[in-house]
Amino acid sequence: MKKIIKWVVVITVLAILSFNMNKYSNNKIDIKSLEENFNCQLRFKGLRGARDFCVSDKDEYYIAYKDKIQVIKNNGDSYYLFKDRDLNINSIALYKNKLYYSSEKTIYEYDINNNNSKILIDKLPNFGDYFNSKIKISGNYLYVSIGTATNSGIVGEDNTWLREYPYNCDISPKTCIVKGKNFGDKKTGAFVPYGTSNVKGQIVPGHFPGNGSVIMYNLSTGAIENFAWGIRNIEGMEFNSEDKLIAIIGGMEDRGLRPIKGDVDYIYQIKKGIWYGWPDYSGGDPINSPRFKGKNGERIGFLLDKHPSTNPPAPLYQHETLNTLCDLTVDKKGLLGYKDAIYFFDSKEMKLYSLNKNLVLRKKALIEGSEKISLEFSEAGLNILDRKKGMLWIGSISSQKVEKNNKFIYFYLVILSLGIIGVIIYTKLRKIICKDK
Repeated sequence: MKKIIKWVVVITVLAILSFNMNKYSNNKIDIKSLEENFNCQLRFKGLRGARDFCVSDKDEYYIAYKDKIQVIKNNGDSYYLFKDRDLNINSIALYKNKLYYSSEKTIYEYDINNNNSKILIDKLPNFGDYFNSKIKISGNYLYVSIGTATNSGIVGEDNTWLREYPYNCDISPKTCIVKGKNFGDKKTGAFVPYGTSNVKGQIVPGHFPGNGSVIMYNLSTGAIENFAWGIRNIEGMEFNSEDKLIAIIGGMEDRGLRPIKGDVDYIYQIKKGIWYGWPDYSGGDPINSPRFKGKNGERIGFLLDKHPSTNPPAPLYQHETLNTLCDLTVDKKGLLGYKDAIYFFDSKEMKLYSLNKNLVLRKKALIEGSEKISLEFSEAGLNILDRKKGMLWIGSISSQKVEKNNKFIYFYLVILSLGIIGVIIYTKLRKIICKDK
């Protein structure tokens, strides 16, 4: 009877220990699934400082850092393709064994076979508030986003670059006519340097490339042209299976000489040749609508006298907050259940979201402690790069409950086995000691 009681006590203790170890292990997971069938597994760690990445069809990862690019082969080998202290890499893409990357005012092409790099596009107007160009490739075209220099079209003390670039301002990609409204003590107008005024009916000449736009570069011929404009700042973009460009666009902020209250972040489909409203529209709504408020709650006036369109496109999705959405990708093949579902990250909530074609929004995962996330699909699933922690995860469809149960069983069996072995050794040693006595 005593032996039975002893074994019951041992098994009970082992079960409690295994449960606590299992609980501790689950708490160590950096990504918490918010949907039962969405599972994330760690693929790489030690990528601290990484800014972007892309994946080849051979499951090779190219990791971009500030001044270098690392390749991780499918056999585990890893090395740097090159390093250059003069670079400030922000975005990277892969096409036909060539890497393309943006660094401040320049877009580069790196030939992996020949190990050489060349400049494709130079002198982009990336000196203002939103100077980090995003790049994506579709077909034989390279698409480059160019952010605005200011919050809402007026240079002011809120622009931290003003002292370094005192004569710069937003450059309009197309010729426009302004109303002649000026702001602040310096009487600063739209699309002109700080302290320079507009007059009514003033023509602002267009210049290519300009701010607040997306441009496209033909990789075969080198021809370059404007794709779309009136786009404040793109925080992430990707093409879906129908070759439609989907992008996160940040709303205008409550700052500067022309502050805007009431704006949020958006997800848009960007179409060729379309003006998207900045600086006089946001989210498809005119800036003088009741939705937006200016300084002291006053109504906000237009900057442009004639708009390219009085009905700029509305977004696919309007978020609830401002300056929180970062990076976006599209499930072109429906690997996670819905073809062309959009995946994006909210840095304030630290949550990964999905938005399907029916515009149904779902919370997929909580990534605690994250500020910046890069996303891209590969054959394995959704790749999630946590830039702050230097970890890359792969999200896929599976049963979370089964995985947890398997993990519990694994811990229990290991500890139970060790416990049984320990009891057997203890029993034999005790018998030997008793015989010796």
